[in-house]
Amino acid sequence: MRRRHPAGRRGPDRPRLPHRRPHLLRRGPPAVTPRRLYGPVVLATLAAGGLAFFAASRAWADAKLASDGLPSATVAVSGTDAEPLVSALALVVVTGSLAVLAAGPRLRRVVGVLLMVVSVLAVVVAPPSGSASLDRALRAAAEESPAFTGPESVGDISATPWYAVTVLAFVLAFLLGAATVRWAGAWPTMGTRYEAPAARPARTKDVSDSDMWKAMDEGEDPTQ
Repeated sequence: MRRRHPAGRRGPDRPRLPHRRPHLLRRGPPAVTPRRLYGPVVLATLAAGGLAFFAASRAWADAKLASDGLPSATVAVSGTDAEPLVSALALVVVTGSLAVLAAGPRLRRVVGVLLMVVSVLAVVVAPPSGSASLDRALRAAAEESPAFTGPESVGDISATPWYAVTVLAFVLAFLLGAATVRWAGAWPTMGTRYEAPAARPARTKDVSDSDMWKAMDEGEDPTQ
């Protein structure tokens, strides 16, 4: 009978066979390449624009109205009420994130610059607490309330954190626009991904098995 070695052990003279693709056995996190950041940057830009639009529609400041003989009331104004341009710029960020999906490298860089300019403009025009535009919007809302009897009926104005949330969202959109400008050339485009195989340029050299696996390990498409 043929002698068998115990399970889990090798014979003393039996060599170990090398793995055909040793790079697949490497441990550790995969390398972060600009190509892998394409999806996260686009989604984060879309989320930043949506957050800015949502935060601009929330109440940025409120005040309590109190008058003798009348029930008290609370009035509030949103960032959109005080400065409608803030919401419009947030929609530009959302549209820009969708444009990155369909654009080529050059147009993506233009979109990235646009996102940066729009974000800076939004931070500049957004009215902070105590600004004249926010106070005017709050007083206009107070005058429409039945509890308003005069300027003396308006109590102290209190600010909410939604202004800060809006500014942070636009700061994030600015950084993502800069990332788009930096890595637009390394991101895949819809034209090369979905075009017919006959329309793709022919390969100038053969690609070995190891090259294809290495490309897949780096997050690239070996068929392109």
